[in-house]
Amino acid sequence: MITKFRIDDRLLHGQVAYSWRSALSYDAIVIADDKASKDDIRRMAIKMCCPDGVNLAIRSISDAAVLLKNPKLANMKVFVICANPKSLYELLNLITERASVNLGGMQMEEGKTMFSPAVYVSEEDLKYLDDIESMGINIEVQEVPSKGIKSYSDLRKKVSFNK
Repeated sequence: MITKFRIDDRLLHGQVAYSWRSALSYDAIVIADDKASKDDIRRMAIKMCCPDGVNLAIRSISDAAVLLKNPKLANMKVFVICANPKSLYELLNLITERASVNLGGMQMEEGKTMFSPAVYVSEEDLKYLDDIESMGINIEVQEVPSKGIKSYSDLRKKVSFNK
């Protein structure tokens, strides 16, 4: 059972692994990311951040979808992490299970604007987030569980890209 989806361009790091473990009591983490699934050094770094006793899978988006449909995961609490809204949108189109989305960490890059502290979005990011929300999925903006939750819908009203 998927307990939560998270969008974080760093994927898994200590702050995410441990703070969300306390909040969600997850048994497994599935990283759905095409680049990380092929990068041995990044895979090794991600594995070092995984809490003891937690199953970790780092898969391409399509392979993550296959894994998430596996009946063996039905009795496990699974935390799914994608690097960006596009990847999560692609994953959601390959699976039927739904859970809320935590928008937690997207770093500043050229062409992005601040959405909330620690979350910078591009016009493309907003398109995919809007599409995810239109699927009836709740999107919460929250860096870590100890910080307050902000509504994506409320923040979205304040952000636009002028052409």
